[in-house]
Amino acid sequence: MLNGSVTFLRKPELSDAQFMLDIENDERYWHLSGNTSPYTLQDIEQFIDESSSNLEIDGQLRLVIIDIATKNRAGLLDIFEYDSLHKRAGIGIFVAEEFRGKGLAFDALNTLIQYLFKVMDLHQLWCNVLADNDSSTNLFLKAGFKQTCIKKEWIFYNNCYHDEALFQIINPYHSL
Repeated sequence: MLNGSVTFLRKPELSDAQFMLDIENDERYWHLSGNTSPYTLQDIEQFIDESSSNLEIDGQLRLVIIDIATKNRAGLLDIFEYDSLHKRAGIGIFVAEEFRGKGLAFDALNTLIQYLFKVMDLHQLWCNVLADNDSSTNLFLKAGFKQTCIKKEWIFYNNCYHDEALFQIINPYHSL
């Protein structure tokens, strides 16, 4: 478990399966995850059951964001495409609508960044954000990420192509 000031992050439990399923199967977000078909509850339970919750073993890690004030699940954080040779990983975050605008995303993201840089000693983190997604852009900029490029017409949804921005942050504590 990783503790922030208003959130804590923990590995998924079987009791989180329906929460995760509802997010994964919400077609409004499929263009962000690359998902093209729904999962079953059994798929999610199997993912939870088979995950070691160890980034180095699985090459990915999913964490549940818990709002400390309410003790409710507020969202999910994903670390993916972990590369141990180059010491980098991608990050994705999802915060449920009722928890947005309350500082939970920044607290959870900042907590995760500190862990990945100070404990896991990663050199860099990266994320992809739709170029017109101002709230996510602002979140990652506030967390110290820098926009490094725009991928033109990268994501297709709503019958048109959308630009996607790549953001990166380099570990300021990194020792070689």
